[in-house]
Amino acid sequence: MFDFSDINIPIAVFLIVYGAYMLFYVLYALFNVYHLIRYGVYGFGMYLIVTLFAGGTILLVAGSTFLLMEYDWTYPISLDKTVNYYNEDLFPSL
Repeated sequence: MFDFSDINIPIAVFLIVYGAYMLFYVLYALFNVYHLIRYGVYGFGMYLIVTLFAGGTILLVAGSTFLLMEYDWTYPISLDKTVNYYNEDLFPSL
């Protein structure tokens, strides 16, 4: 029979969520930079804003990557302990 206590989920599953967020962020950032360069007022101010935006993005991505590298992403999360927290108040019968 199917039992929740036999299921272990690796923490690396959360990296998929992080990767999807980073993909959408990069696409949105490229969209914004394209429109700044294409339709923005040419001058030092525009290039300064684009450079600060790109530099800040690189710092934030590098910082989050270095923080995430410290964890053991192969460690499994056992659903055995999490099933004990669910009760009838959380999932009432219909």
